[in-house]
Amino acid sequence: MASLYKPTISPQCLSYLRRLAGIHPVKLNPTFHQQIRGKKKNAKGPHVVNVRLLEDIRGYGRKGSIIPIAPGRMRNIYYPQRKAEYVTEAQMRTSNQKDLLAERDFSFGVPQQQVEAQPVEEKAKRVPTKLLTPKRASEIIEALTPPEIVFYRVPIVTPEPEPAPPEPVGSSINAIGGEAPVRNVLQSKPSITRIFGSVSTADMAESIKAVMAASEEGARVVLAPEDVRIDEAASEDLGIEVDRLKALGEYKIEIRVKGVDPVRRRVSIRAQEPDTR
Repeated sequence: MASLYKPTISPQCLSYLRRLAGIHPVKLNPTFHQQIRGKKKNAKGPHVVNVRLLEDIRGYGRKGSIIPIAPGRMRNIYYPQRKAEYVTEAQMRTSNQKDLLAERDFSFGVPQQQVEAQPVEEKAKRVPTKLLTPKRASEIIEALTPPEIVFYRVPIVTPEPEPAPPEPVGSSINAIGGEAPVRNVLQSKPSITRIFGSVSTADMAESIKAVMAASEEGARVVLAPEDVRIDEAASEDLGIEVDRLKALGEYKIEIRVKGVDPVRRRVSIRAQEPDTR
């Protein structure tokens, strides 16, 4: 027979005790379920990279100088042309080169009359505030952009496929027409050399802007990656996407300015030897 008395042992579960007392942990502490998150880190890459100049560069510094420059200029111009090399943080620490890090020398190689100090008010007056007309911007792009824009990328070396065994030729000949039977020949995919990474329309726009920056009027041209269009049909077999190229070769592009005809140029992606140092 079951006992009619309730157990005298007090419950040990805290959640049961709270429910029994009608107390909710949120009422005791309003911040019980509140989550405090730390400040998010910036996911963007560095605005500058440290490089060592391999030759004298006007407006930047002498050969051997370690200076910070924009990543796009280094990636698209100076590194492919062997004018500068990257300096990693490990190299800076091991060789104690942090003391050698200098700022860009804007006056290096520039005639003295062009770098004389000027009052701030006079410099402010020279800043152009009026935007260029689409027609004038297109004329500047046409005049300053070279016919061929060259990029260097490391090719992906793939082993050559083994040749297919020769198909046996039938010995029987059509008695009526005197012709050998027709064989179906499979069309092979076009042979291309793919590259590590890619050349995007952003890289093309950055390279074009770097070339035009040498001109005072060319520096005023506003050019975005959306203004550069690859004038080739997108094809995965050929390494062509809507906004980037992934294989060696020559490609046609269009530099578009709203309201006028596009400026047509050629992009050449050439093989670059891998750095074995």
